[in-house]
Formats: sequence, C-alpha cells, structure tokens
Amino acid sequence: MSWRKIAANTIYQLIGKGVGVVSTVVTVALVTRALGVSQFGEYVLITTVPAFLYLLADFGLNAVFLRQVAQDNHHVQKFGSLLFLRLGLSAATFLLALSFALLSPYAAIVKWGVMIASSTVFAQGVYTSLNALFQHNLRYDLSVLAGIASSVFAVLVFVWGFINHAGLLFFVSAWAVTTLTLAVLALVLSFLLAEKPRFSNNPAFARGLFIAAIPLGLTLIFSQINWMADVFLLRSLASAEAVGIYRLGYKVFENIVPIPIFFVNALYPVMLADYHQGLHFLIDRLKKSLGLLIAAAIILTGLGFAFAPLVISILGGTEFSASVIVMRLLVLSLPIFFVTAPLQWFLITVGKEKVLPLIYAAAAVLNVGLNVVFIPRYSYFASIWATIGAELMILVLLLFQVLRFKRVTVKGNR
Repeated sequence: MSWRKIAANTIYQLIGKGVGVVSTVVTVALVTRALGVSQFGEYVLITTVPAFLYLLADFGLNAVFLRQVAQDNHHVQKFGSLLFLRLGLSAATFLLALSFALLSPYAAIVKWGVMIASSTVFAQGVYTSLNALFQHNLRYDLSVLAGIASSVFAVLVFVWGFINHAGLLFFVSAWAVTTLTLAVLALVLSFLLAEKPRFSNNPAFARGLFIAAIPLGLTLIFSQINWMADVFLLRSLASAEAVGIYRLGYKVFENIVPIPIFFVNALYPVMLADYHQGLHFLIDRLKKSLGLLIAAAIILTGLGFAFAPLVISILGGTEFSASVIVMRLLVLSLPIFFVTAPLQWFLITVGKEKVLPLIYAAAAVLNVGLNVVFIPRYSYFASIWATIGAELMILVLLLFQVLRFKRVTVKGNR
C-alpha cells in the first residue's frame, strides 16, 4: 500500500479531529462559563470516569482482530464476535462505574453525573468495534463523517443548554447523547463498506480473541491509569478548582496528542503488510514515520506555546488564566508523545506486545507515585511533571525493546 493511501486516511482523521477540536472549543467555552471553575472541575471528573472505562472495554481487541484478518481475510466475517465480546466488556465496566458512583464520597449530583456519563460505554463500544471495519477497509472517511455529524449535534445541544442556563447534569446528559449519536451514525455508514458488518457470534473465536488481546488489554488499563489518575488524585488531595485549572490546559494538549495515533491507525494495516514482506521493509517504514511525526511535533509545540494565552482565553476566559502555564508545559513534551505511538505499534506488529503491559505498568506506578507525593505541595504542577516523566520512561523502554528486537532478529538471521 502506498504512502498516498496512508496520507489520505490520516488526513480524513485529522479533518474529523479538526471539526472535533472546534466542537470542543465551543462546548468547553460554554461549559466553563456556565458552570465556573469549581463545577467545571466536577464536570471533568464525571466525564473522566467513562473515558477511563472506554479503554477497559477496548482491551486492544481491534489490533488483534485486524492482525488475524491480515492473516486470513475470512476472519472479517466474524465481526459479530468482536462486537458482542466488546459489549460484554462494556457491561462489566458499566457495573464498575456504578459501584464507583455509589461508594464514592462525592456529592449526590456528582454521583448521578457519573452514572449518566458511564452509560456511554455501550455506544462507545459499538463505535470502537465498527472502527475495526473502517480501519481494515481504509475507509476512515466514513468514521470521520459520523464524528463530524455528532460534533455538530453536540454544539447545537450545548448552545441550547447555555442559552437556557442549564446546569451540570444537563451538560453531562448532552455529552452522553452525543456519544450515542456517534455510534448510531457509524453503524448506518458501516453498511456502505465493501465488507459490511455481520452480527453472528462465534464464542470460540471471541474467546481466542480475548485471550490473544490480554497483553494489549492490560497495556490499555495501565495506560489509562497513567493518563487519568491525576484527575482523581488532584480532586482528593487538592480541590475541584485545581482539577478545573489543570484539565482545561490539559484539554488542549489531549486534543493534539491523538495526531500520531491517527497516523498509526492508517499505518497499522500497512505495517502488517510490510512485515509479511520482510523486517527491513517494516523498519524502513518506521524510520520514515518517526521522521514525519517528529517534524510535526516540533511545529505543533511552537504553535501551542505561542498561542496558549489566546486559546485559554477563548476556552475559559480570565477566570482560567492559570491554565496557560499548564498548556505551555505540556505542549513542550509533544515530541516525546509523538514518538512513542509508532514504536508501540511496531512491537504489536512483530508480535512482541507482551512487553507492553510491563512498560505501561511501570509508567503508571511512577505517575501515581509522583502525584501522591507532590500534589499536596505543588498541586497541579506535580501532575504536569508526572505526566511528562511517565511518558519519557515509556519512550526509553519502548526504544530499548525495538532496538533489542532488531538486534536479536538480525543476529538470528545470520
């Protein structure tokens, strides 16, 4: 497959992300102004719970499914097994969310918000599963179209809520309905694919898929702990205001970080094909990909640092001026985040994903430890440096594993 095909599908995702960013700018600006710093912090906490659960339900199943399809295209007919397996995981994570809401020490409104927001795990499970078909067919244009339509819907609903002085639970409910809209639209558009979704379930195939995905599933769990623990720790060890200030700056950062993931999403089927041709084809593709992503990261770092005051002013107003330094410090680390994505998927491509849970578990322990020790003294600055430090550890360990695999493989072929 050509770089043109990879570029086209990356661009589709970037267009969708661009529309999503605009939607996020509008909705966040409305929510911050409608709720204020403290309640925005609660809104962030509420919507972080299902965001954490999404990757638990994801469990890396798409990557394993696509790898099996690459070996035998008839496996694409077993999409129903992937879907039902993920919905089962979604049900389990939803029960976890309900338990968290009922047992947490938070106010009743926050508990209700968590329960409403967590219901989105089912819709997100459907959407994530359908993305396996979009990715296999390299038809991210259809997935992006669903995303654009749901983003427009979100803006309209949030504007209505702002005009009518809606409260916290309205905006949480609107966020949940937007996720449902995304899943429904993706399902409708999936029938335009050459290989349409089939919904028959094969328990044996699903069981094998789950077992094969365990290393990636554990990796995603530790990755989410690494990404999301700061919200809960800041709320417990600092305040809702600290969460609001930190996460507004982080909100911009987390909308930039998926760019290399979009690129790798389009690249992964090509990497699988390269590896079947020979390791040197795959390594050459990896080197070129790293060069492109590093260049993009440097440009985005400069832009993010320069425009941070303007972006934060638009999103939150003067009340959130402290978020500028949060955003600036985080965007300085973008080159690190842009490099880890292709290295991780290189290891998945060559079947070495069993090392990933150990790497991400170590990073999660470091992140949580730094937050627990330093938040009482440094508040959200501790979370910033914990995030950067953990990702730097991931980069070093991934690079070591890639170089080790290359050295061992080349030596074994002599």
